[in-house]
Amino acid sequence: MTLIIVMFILATLFVIAEVMFPSFGLLGLLAASSFLVAILESFAMGDQQGYIAVGSAVAIIPAAIIGGFYILNHTPLGNRLVLKGPDHGAVQGQGADKSLTAFIGKVGVAITPLSPGGTVEIGDHTFSAISLGEFIDRDSHVRVIQVEGNRVVVSSDGLNAE
Repeated sequence: MTLIIVMFILATLFVIAEVMFPSFGLLGLLAASSFLVAILESFAMGDQQGYIAVGSAVAIIPAAIIGGFYILNHTPLGNRLVLKGPDHGAVQGQGADKSLTAFIGKVGVAITPLSPGGTVEIGDHTFSAISLGEFIDRDSHVRVIQVEGNRVVVSSDGLNAE
């Protein structure tokens, strides 16, 4: 019975180590071998003990993998390997950028052709902009019709005929 417990503990440690250290599958092979020895020894004691060992292995393996990733995320190496998302307060909604909404209705000039994306100049400011699907030639007058997040949407309807 002691051998079975020791092999389960070793197998669990090998699974955790496999997650944390690049071993090209060697630690995984050792974990599988340890589980196999523990299960075979359990079946040698009786069918019921063998099935309990199989069920235990099925429960231990995912728990050990999750535990390995949890431990990895709390180590200096894991902090460099695993990317962190932005802080909750740093994420802005999908609404319009407040500084750009002041340009709605203003007229500017297309610095590059917009097909539909390009660059426009409005006053002293240069923006990356998109048209509403229409092609707008370079040096054409454009009007800001809306702001979507950090995108300026422009149109040239009726401005170049003036």
